[in-house]
Amino acid sequence: MTEKSQIAIYISLGSLVVAALSFLFSIRQSKIARRNERARVYDKVYHDASDLLLYHYKNEQESTFESEDKDLERAVNEFSNAHWIEQTYGFNFYIPEHIKSEEGKREFCNKVREAYHAHERDKQTRRLDEFINYQSPVFHLENEDFAKRFIRLIKHVTENLSYFSPAIAENLEKTRLLPPDKVKNEHIALKRVNENACETIDEPVEDPYLKLLLCIRHEYRDLNRPFKERWAEFWFNIGAIRYRIKRIFNKKRQ
Repeated sequence: MTEKSQIAIYISLGSLVVAALSFLFSIRQSKIARRNERARVYDKVYHDASDLLLYHYKNEQESTFESEDKDLERAVNEFSNAHWIEQTYGFNFYIPEHIKSEEGKREFCNKVREAYHAHERDKQTRRLDEFINYQSPVFHLENEDFAKRFIRLIKHVTENLSYFSPAIAENLEKTRLLPPDKVKNEHIALKRVNENACETIDEPVEDPYLKLLLCIRHEYRDLNRPFKERWAEFWFNIGAIRYRIKRIFNKKRQ
């Protein structure tokens, strides 16, 4: 083989390597662009999905104390907005003008504290139960603002379906087959059964409306995980694979 032939071969190989690297770089850039575009599409529905999932919880959290005794109602609500130091040591909330004596003020303050703590205990108990049972959108579609945001989310997902996962596409399809009232009635029926049952029946309700929002929230967070977290997960998986292989070989030796 002549020197010129060798040079031609080296040039061809170099061109091939450059072409291969360019091709791989193009694929990588295409994947990055696709990922960025997907993240942008998710950006437009993530906040709506998160807010709709927390809709009932936030309403309960913002609920105020109510009582037939309007003096007590006003005092408890002012007390709930006070700093914890004021709640412990101060009297910086409403006290009716007709209470003049120091003893009467102390009694009223103690009554306010007791009513406030009872209200908070009741709210915490209700919050957990109702957050679980009323998280689904099917319970809130009668609210105009909620329905408007939910319909906007559905429209955006429908128009950009190719960017969303198969799980989201599947749940979107199911929302067209299952009317909200049917899903709502199943939730209510299960809740009614559990209220009268000796043991809680942990039977999942087929609720694509709720699953759709949960999938969007989970996948958006996964898309935007920091590199450090992804890298740590990668090495954790490598370590787990090595540990499993090592266990298999140790069992064979025994």
